[in-house]
Amino acid sequence: MNREDAQKLVESEISRIQDPHDPIECVVLEDETIEKSWGWVFFYQSKAYLESSDFRHMVCGNAPYIVNRETGAITVTGTAHDIEHYINEYEAAL
Repeated sequence: MNREDAQKLVESEISRIQDPHDPIECVVLEDETIEKSWGWVFFYQSKAYLESSDFRHMVCGNAPYIVNRETGAITVTGTAHDIEHYINEYEAAL
C-alpha cells in the first residue's frame, strides 16, 4: 500500500464517523503525516478551521489514525497522550 491509498482509507473513515445531523468537513493534514517503516500516522482537522483559523470551527478529540502499509489496517490512537506514546504502543504490539 502506498501513502495515497492509506490516506484515502483514512478519509473514508473520517467520513464514516461524521455525525449525520451535524456534518463537519474534515481534511487530512498532509504536512503533518508521519511516515514509519510499518505505515503512516494521519492527523486531520475541520476544513472550516483551516480556512478561517477561527477556534469555533476547530474539531477537538480527533485522534490521529495509524495505517499499516502491509495490511491496510486502521488503528485509532488517542488524545490523552502525545502521539509518540501511541506510536510506541503500536510498535510494541507489532
